[in-house]
Amino acid sequence: MRFRLGLLIGGAVGYVLGARAGRERYEDLKRWWATARRHPAVHQLFDQAEGVTDLGRKVIANGLDKGSEALRNRA
Repeated sequence: MRFRLGLLIGGAVGYVLGARAGRERYEDLKRWWATARRHPAVHQLFDQAEGVTDLGRKVIANGLDKGSEALRNRA
């Protein structure tokens, strides 16, 4: 799921940055994104992504705490 989301976001960013369709297409995409951001499914997706990020941060912090504690006990 994360891979697909990253691929989708990367493709969208690449298209916007590399498109030669001009200002009109850029404005269309901007309007589409503004509309999509208000959709409940998009809010849910962002909430899930935030939850995964928070969980990863907690796991890493816990591992670092255990590692530093082990080093302190070793010395």
